[in-house]
This record gives sequence, C-alpha cells and structure tokens, in this order.
Amino acid sequence: MIPKSMVPDLEWFNRDRTKFEDWWKEIQLFLKSNRVVAINNKIITVLAQLRGDIAGIYVQKKINELEDIEDIQDWKEFVKEIKIAFSDKSRTADIKWKIEIF
Repeated sequence: MIPKSMVPDLEWFNRDRTKFEDWWKEIQLFLKSNRVVAINNKIITVLAQLRGDIAGIYVQKKINELEDIEDIQDWKEFVKEIKIAFSDKSRTADIKWKIEIF
C-alpha cells in the first residue's frame, strides 16, 4: 500500500472549470492509491467531492438516478459525463447541461 503521506488530500470540486483537470488527476491518484476498484465505490467517491451550486445539483441528480436503477452506471460513461459537465474543454455543454437540470 502507498503511504498516505504520498497521496494528496482530496479537495472539493465546486465547478471551477479551470481547476477540473488538476482535480481529476487528484481523484485518479486517490482511487488508485486506496485501491478503490468497485465501480459504485469509484462513483460515490467522486460524487462525495463535488460541492456548490451546479456541482451540488449534479450530485443530487446522480443520486436520484442511481436509486432508480439496479445496475450501477458504467465507469467509462460516468467519466465521459463528468468531463462533459465540468471540464474546461466543454464550455459549450454548459447551456445544454443547464437546460437538462432545470
């Protein structure tokens, strides 16, 4: 196991698109170093680090979706979805995202 001192503490992500890539790298390191391999545990870990207005709405939406389905979402699809929602490279998705939420 990797010593805890080598793994950065996870920071909350509050939808600041300019910080997404660095935050996502921290999440990946955390999941690997803590051997979080079950897809539902990965998704829950990521969701637990989202805070704030739109990020909080996204979390609530995902919680509702996960309660309504028996099988957990595919990890690759979840990663694609979260990158579309919060990545700095996907600002154009912002309008579509807001329309879908509200």
